[in-house]
Amino acid sequence: MDLLPTENSPIAKKHGFRSLKLVNVEFDQEFQREPFGVDYGRLDNGLVYYVRSNSKPRMRAALALAVKVGSVLEEEDERGVAHIVEHLAFSATKRYTNHDIVKFLESIGAEFGACQNAVTSADETVYELFVPVDKPELLSQAISVLAEFSTEIRVSKEDLEKERGAVMEEYRGNRNASGRMQDAHWALMMEGSRYAERLPIGLEKVIRTVSSETVKRFYQKWYHLHNMAVIAVGDFSDTQTVVELIKTHFGEKNLAPDPPIIPLFPVPSHEEPRFSCFVESEAAGSAVMISYKMPADELKTVKDYRDMLAESMFLHALNQRFFKISRRKNPPYFSCSAAADALVARVRLHGFSEREISVVRALLMSEIESAYLERDQMQSTSLRDEYIQHFINDEPVIGIEYEAQLQKTILPYLSASEVSKFAEKLQTSCSCVLKTIEPRASATIDDLKNVVLKINNLEKEGNISPWDDEHIPEEIVNIKPNPG
Repeated sequence: MDLLPTENSPIAKKHGFRSLKLVNVEFDQEFQREPFGVDYGRLDNGLVYYVRSNSKPRMRAALALAVKVGSVLEEEDERGVAHIVEHLAFSATKRYTNHDIVKFLESIGAEFGACQNAVTSADETVYELFVPVDKPELLSQAISVLAEFSTEIRVSKEDLEKERGAVMEEYRGNRNASGRMQDAHWALMMEGSRYAERLPIGLEKVIRTVSSETVKRFYQKWYHLHNMAVIAVGDFSDTQTVVELIKTHFGEKNLAPDPPIIPLFPVPSHEEPRFSCFVESEAAGSAVMISYKMPADELKTVKDYRDMLAESMFLHALNQRFFKISRRKNPPYFSCSAAADALVARVRLHGFSEREISVVRALLMSEIESAYLERDQMQSTSLRDEYIQHFINDEPVIGIEYEAQLQKTILPYLSASEVSKFAEKLQTSCSCVLKTIEPRASATIDDLKNVVLKINNLEKEGNISPWDDEHIPEEIVNIKPNPG
């Protein structure tokens, strides 16, 4: 399908950046797998690298070691070990002992320590450093630190005992109201999958009693270079020099013989919605949340990108309706940023108006124009994070210039009817979780079920009225006065 509108179209004129040419694309056109605008490659031992020069901020570099290893890989007696390994990395390695890494980071004015420089989730662990590059030896040492994390973290009984207290402190900090609510919601959403029982923080019993042998077994089993990428984005005069530093510090490490393949753990759908009424005395107020489970969308072709834009427009338009309700004299809530059942059902029945979608289209045009015009102001940390997502989740990196061209080309063709179709994916009849959060118990699960049943019946009967949008004139003054 030809998606190329005329450069002189009203939309192109209205939204500027005229020098950015539109593109002629086909729906099935695939994005290139290699990331755009970055030195990218793989060493013989399996390690992937990304290196890019970027001067924001000046004389600084954002580094990362991304590891496709997280808590979901833990066995029952290892629950919390992936996070413990993250902490041990800053304690001692083969080359750096007695918190020498922390001392190095402190000496160059960088933030230091686990949780500030690293994060462990269910599927990955990422170590991050933000270092000056005015002295070449500092950059070399920072990359050597990441290389130590990859295969040389020391796991001794003494090291583990030193870190237990810090990990337990983090565990207790996660037991606040917010943490308890998040954990309960996670378990309900992921029920039936391994993820439900593999929160990254782990179990208190494991944190207190796990042996150094168990921690070492997990580290040696999963931490292999073919599961890792090193990312370096900063104010480099020559990216090839940085690539050579990576090869120097990582290149001599051997490819492990027959390393285990990281398994996939599916999250099953469910035919009935799940309900929860969470009572937390420390909650700041009452809230209702609806979470929909959908297959992860792949972003491999232009059609995938178009679908993603349509979804974005849907959410923007829905949030505009929520905002307008919140501004009424007696609103049922003060703010809302996620889909609610009644409004989504109304969209399924009646759709959005072309006027609503034109407002959203103008907003997205403005956002991508700003991103394009400010492309030279992109921070190194943002680019680093983009490459992390490319490695971990296979998200394409197509460059802001091409992305702006795509949006400028596609947005005029996304109609209200096409955008409204996304509501079909947000059904409360299956594969969703509805929950209330209250400081004192008032709603029950039966209350939630009855409300959902009532809305679903109203939708089936076609008894949900269309959206009543206030009329806003195109011009403030319809009859222009005579000049003078």
